[in-house]
Amino acid sequence: MLVGDLIYNDNFNLTADYAIYNCAEGKFWYQERPVFNSKTDRGKPKDKILDLEIKYITVQNNVIIIEAKKRGN
Repeated sequence: MLVGDLIYNDNFNLTADYAIYNCAEGKFWYQERPVFNSKTDRGKPKDKILDLEIKYITVQNNVIIIEAKKRGN
């Protein structure tokens, strides 16, 4: 599943704060800075972020945490 499939899906409405982390092999969200944070960033994430493949989802402090990676990696 791609980040864009979750964040911008016409079949349901996601109404929550979320942060997206681009996590390379062996890295975890808490070791990286978010590439997009809905609390602080305005508008829609860039297409290159929406095209990342979701690896892991959790919740921390009422924020959905999305670990993602480039497709095929």
